[in-house]
Amino acid sequence: MHVRKLVLGMILSGATAFSAPVLAQTSIVDTAAIASGCSTSAGACTIAAQAAITALQAAGLSAAALNAELGVIASTALLAAASLPPAQLALLSAVMMDIAAASTDPLQKQALTELASALESGTSVDLVAVASALSAS
Repeated sequence: MHVRKLVLGMILSGATAFSAPVLAQTSIVDTAAIASGCSTSAGACTIAAQAAITALQAAGLSAAALNAELGVIASTALLAAASLPPAQLALLSAVMMDIAAASTDPLQKQALTELASALESGTSVDLVAVASALSAS
């Protein structure tokens, strides 16, 4: 039930900060690299996500564009990691915390932090549903 509330909360509150501006522009994130890393292991996912975050921070984007791109990273990572074993999913929490730390949007930061906590605690999270909610917002 908590995960359902988490997903609904993300949809209704902060998830719009993840990707709404992306609809008006093309993403600069290398989603293929993130998907490749995140489908392999949490460690590879962390490396790919951190590289993307570093590139975004160096790009000098506006806060809104940065947060939108961070949403792309989160959504891509979640979709790619959906088939990882539970032990790897718990480690994926670090990726969500890295993305949250880079965000300037308090709602996005909170949603990612709550998701990271759920992953770390071993709570069952439907990553595909969460990623789809992020993409659809």
